[in-house]
Amino acid sequence: MRMGDVLSLSFQALRSKKLRTSLTILGILIGPAIVVGLTGLTLGFSNLIYHNLFSSISPNDVFVNPGNSNLNAYVIQEIQQLKGVKEVVPFYLIPATIQTPSGPMGTEILSIDMSKAQVAFPGLTLQTGQYPSPYSTFGAVVGYYIAHPQYPLQPTYQTGQTIQVVMNTPEGKVTKTFLVTGNFNEFSSAFADVDQSLIVQSIVGRQYYGDQYSGAIVVVDSVSQVNQVVSEIQNTLGKGVRVVSVEQFVTLINQTTASIDGLLFVAGASSFIVAFVGILSTMFTTVVERIREIGVLRAIGFTRRSIMILFMAESIMMGLIGGIAGVGAGVGMGYLLTSLSNSGGGRFGGGGPGGANTFGGGHVTPVFEPVFMLEVIGITAVFSLLAGIIPAYRASRIEPAVALRYEV
Repeated sequence: MRMGDVLSLSFQALRSKKLRTSLTILGILIGPAIVVGLTGLTLGFSNLIYHNLFSSISPNDVFVNPGNSNLNAYVIQEIQQLKGVKEVVPFYLIPATIQTPSGPMGTEILSIDMSKAQVAFPGLTLQTGQYPSPYSTFGAVVGYYIAHPQYPLQPTYQTGQTIQVVMNTPEGKVTKTFLVTGNFNEFSSAFADVDQSLIVQSIVGRQYYGDQYSGAIVVVDSVSQVNQVVSEIQNTLGKGVRVVSVEQFVTLINQTTASIDGLLFVAGASSFIVAFVGILSTMFTTVVERIREIGVLRAIGFTRRSIMILFMAESIMMGLIGGIAGVGAGVGMGYLLTSLSNSGGGRFGGGGPGGANTFGGGHVTPVFEPVFMLEVIGITAVFSLLAGIIPAYRASRIEPAVALRYEV
């Protein structure tokens, strides 16, 4: 029997029971839709995190937090001399509040050598104004959300204005007035909330903390040397120092994504099993209803093999239609879920001021890989084939004489 005849007869059989076929296909498409939709959503979130992470900081960066240890000029010099280290940028973090007409507003003062800041943070760029001079103790560049507040009652601090802050220093609370020399473009990352901070030259922090730094950013020559540098820093400074690399953060993202993919696999597998049972039930019912038809086909020359192929073709056809429809539904579901996510918080994550997120701004766009979608369609067809084997075999074993005498 020619393949064209098989497909034609199978399609006609499916059309003759439109409602049952439609409901079976609906049950089949749920699995592919869940897997494709949620996987596309996960990849979209992951891509946004990677984009915002690497658009703001360098994959060569290593962040050193002293913890209970001392991070002084001598230690910084030791790190600088390690093999593979390109630059070490120490900084001070000073908790502070901005004195506004509507009351104090929490902030943080990042005191750093601004000539080296862009080496550590390639995505840190000025929107307006300029950096204060290296020896200025009163100049400050404000973060994006201080120059562009997200709440109506917050004051706006632009270039040329003064800003009064109360700093928590080892000497106690110190009130200081800074002149705003510029403001940064939006820059959010997992390591520094620059958007809600004042950035001043390192001389300001040195006035209150001497050479006891809050932390340091180590810029490594190449990504391949990052792990080696991390190990050497830990060996040199001891276990009391916390060392985190951007590469470790990427590894954490990959592990989280892999865990989510595992959950999606379980959810998808459950849906495929439901579809398997649905096809099995449908095909058994079809065999019972078409016993006389099977008898006629056997009487006019169809072999057992031909009957089995015919019923298996119906199963595969439903699987292919359900798989293709499921992939299409999954794509639509992915875009629907991301649009709800983007409109709900305005920004992915919604953790910072005005909905800013830990990893920077941006809308989530689902990512659908063609190869993966073809694999899902193939898996759906295989499940459908497996579900149709037993009913097809049963149909092929029906004797023509018995089938022709059968009354429905």
